[in-house]
Amino acid sequence: MKMKHISLLAVFCCIIALTACDKQKLPYDLEGVERGVIINITKVAGTSTTLSTDVNAGDYQVELSVPDYYQGDMSMFKEAQLMAVYTDTEGNKTPAYVVEGITEFPAKLKLNIKDVISKCGKSAIEIGDRIEFTPCYTLKSGTQVDGWSELMGFNNVRFTWTLDDGSNYQYRVSYTAFAPFHKDHFQGTAQFALASGEEGEALVKQITELPDDKWIPKGVTANDLVGLQVDLTSYDWFGDMTFKMWINTQDFTIIMPDQVTCFFSYGAYGAYDVNLKNCEGEVDTLNDSLWFYWYTVWGPYSFGDEIVYLFFK
Repeated sequence: MKMKHISLLAVFCCIIALTACDKQKLPYDLEGVERGVIINITKVAGTSTTLSTDVNAGDYQVELSVPDYYQGDMSMFKEAQLMAVYTDTEGNKTPAYVVEGITEFPAKLKLNIKDVISKCGKSAIEIGDRIEFTPCYTLKSGTQVDGWSELMGFNNVRFTWTLDDGSNYQYRVSYTAFAPFHKDHFQGTAQFALASGEEGEALVKQITELPDDKWIPKGVTANDLVGLQVDLTSYDWFGDMTFKMWINTQDFTIIMPDQVTCFFSYGAYGAYDVNLKNCEGEVDTLNDSLWFYWYTVWGPYSFGDEIVYLFFK
């Protein structure tokens, strides 16, 4: 009987405690929490994939869509915008909203590139210039969420969802005014530089194998791809880092599938494969170089992200 009284007392105390917690204010208002949305962007198949220096040429079309399973909270959504980020050959970036008032998805947008560069304060396009388009949106509360900012760069970089059609989520599309591409230049010995400061030598060889189909964008064929195997010979923090990537010669972006680059052991923390994820990049045909981004996953840990540059001699 004594045990029964103790049990009832414990339940009663729990009820009081829960009731007290229910009345206690949280450090933030749950009902006031705002939830964003996810907007995917792609180039429309069959339209221009690179940027022409002729502002009256080209057929530039993009499509904005909201993924079925990763859309966020559309009940808070008011409207979307398309932002252009213009980067000149000196690396100066100029953003501008080029389409506003988008309320229905999917939305196909035909872009007047002369109007786009004018909104970015430009009157001409030079070889090496790049325009990146990224979706932005406004919530009903008035909160503005931009796809790019000077402080943070591009938003949603680490989102890696696979969409219903098997393609990967994209937070931006890029058009660059490329110089002629010399395939043979992108092999042999290259110098690498990490954004974090480390530099060294890499060995690059061209390969004929192809990535899995899911990594190849729609409309891209095997003939459009130049495969590279990269060995960062002098970067041995993890071990012998070797990985594969493909140059998409339709738009000179880098296709770099998620992959294991090496095996790494670190004392009591364990021994695991080092995985490269969320990778993307682009070729600079003007300077025979390329850059790519990766995020490293090591077992239950991460070594963070990095931007790597390869300069070919």
